[in-house]
Amino acid sequence: MVYRWRCRHCDFSSWTPDGDRAAESAKSHLLKHYNGEIRQEDFGLAWSCPYCEAVGRDHDTDRALAEFKNHLFEHVEPLLESDVHLADGIDGTGSILVKAPLESTGANNARIHLLAPGDINVFVTTNPKRRIKLIRDELSEWPAWTVVITTKSQPFAGIDGIDFDTVPLEVVQLDKRLGLSSLGETVSRVLSEHDSTGGKISLEFDILPEVIEKFDLQDAFQFLHIFTSRCERSDVLSHYYVNPKTRSESTINVLGEVFDMQVEANGSVFTSS
Repeated sequence: MVYRWRCRHCDFSSWTPDGDRAAESAKSHLLKHYNGEIRQEDFGLAWSCPYCEAVGRDHDTDRALAEFKNHLFEHVEPLLESDVHLADGIDGTGSILVKAPLESTGANNARIHLLAPGDINVFVTTNPKRRIKLIRDELSEWPAWTVVITTKSQPFAGIDGIDFDTVPLEVVQLDKRLGLSSLGETVSRVLSEHDSTGGKISLEFDILPEVIEKFDLQDAFQFLHIFTSRCERSDVLSHYYVNPKTRSESTINVLGEVFDMQVEANGSVFTSS
């Protein structure tokens, strides 16, 4: 189960599989809105509620802040929803930019969350071994079909615990010298092959950092615009991964315009604003 809390004062939302963690995320966010309701008073800290006439005061600063956050949350707790999915906000179809280090816990949690609804999982990745291991270890069962699109010549060498003769798995090998158009054509062909099956497709695009590094910003933007539009025509849920700490904010802002949704993945908490 995943919980979602949405602020009614701004565009902030948070998702997490743990209700207590969702509440803490909401409390921290509310404190940013109402930090002006806190004041030093003698040797303690005092607060006034912006929703009602409640006031509080404590000599212990941490205790006063915790009391204020808890009180604020009592007013907005009904906004905490359960049994939701990150992609509900885009009707389950569209493009999501996940901001997190590519091999982090946050990115892996986002991967599993976004892949789980898919009957057909498509990976465009330079780390096929890690992605297949993630499916093996984290999903309750194998998807009806999995397609791995990669430049690796032996993508699954050294993986134990998987009988590849029985796993519904297809590998599409890419030439490292291929340009963006050829990559787009390859993925489009894969999607066309599975359009008629009626299964939900979840596509993970791991190579956004490589696209940004190898091509200029305008070419990368144009490619992503065409690519996400092609995915949307097949009702695909596509998700793209980038570490915001290794990219300039201006680059992220420009490319971010292409996507239907952007989230930051930190551990088990996803946030958007």
